Amino acid sequence: MDGGVAAVLAAIVTAIGAIIIAIMQFKSMREENRTDHGIVAARLDHVIDIVSGTSTKLTSHLDWHLTKESAHGQTVKGNKEV
Repeated sequence: MDGGVAAVLAAIVTAIGAIIIAIMQFKSMREENRTDHGIVAARLDHVIDIVSGTSTKLTSHLDWHLTKESAHGQTVKGNKEV
């Protein structure tokens, strides 16, 4: 076998090896992506719960102000009640 054929064979073996390794890495990346997605989804659910609780508290506080000021005969700025 001369040097040119040996170089071509070495290049073919290297290319096939690189393709096999790339396929294996893509498979592991998909599994890692699923795991990461699960972690991020759980954290996002936690953030949504915190924001929801804060929103409820703020709404309750604003309602308290509207009730308190209406009970004292005061008009709340922006309140269109007559």
